[in-house]
Amino acid sequence: MAKTFYCKDFGGSCNWKGRAETVEELLKKISKHGAIKHNMKGMTEVMKSKIISVIREQ
Repeated sequence: MAKTFYCKDFGGSCNWKGRAETVEELLKKISKHGAIKHNMKGMTEVMKSKIISVIREQ
């Protein structure tokens, strides 16, 4: 089952959506999006846990 992340679910106003077959693949996409669009310098373990908590299975 595919995994989906909506940036809005993480608390922002960004409409970006990422989708991948695994959480690991999706986290890579989220990290790249965060760096490009939100000037995110890295992903702490706390941030990673929060992101994983809002990932949807579709």
